[in-house]
Amino acid sequence: MWNLHTHFPCLMAPELRLQKLQEVRVVVDAGLSFHKNGDWDTYCDSITKLMGMAAAFNSLDDDLYNYTMDWVNTLSRFSLQRTAVDFPTWAIGQACTALRAAA
Repeated sequence: MWNLHTHFPCLMAPELRLQKLQEVRVVVDAGLSFHKNGDWDTYCDSITKLMGMAAAFNSLDDDLYNYTMDWVNTLSRFSLQRTAVDFPTWAIGQACTALRAAA
C-alpha cells in the first residue's frame, strides 16, 4: 500500500509534528516563567534552545520552522522592550498596534 511518509521520508508524521509543536510551546512557557521570576540567564537559554529547535526543523518542516522562529523573534522583542509588563499584556499591545497599522 502506498504511504506518503514511506515515499517522502523527509515529511514529518502528523503525530510527531504535533508533539514537536507541543515541545516548542513547553519551552516558550518555561521561558516566560523564567522571565517573570527574574531568571534572565535561563530565559535567554530558552530562546537559544528554541533557535536550536528551529535549526532542526529547517528543511524538514517549514511550518514548524516558521512557528518556532516566530517565537524566537517574539521573545527577543519582548526582552528588548523598555516597559516592565507581563508577556500577555505586551503581546496584546503588539497586536493592537499591528491592527491599527493595518486599518
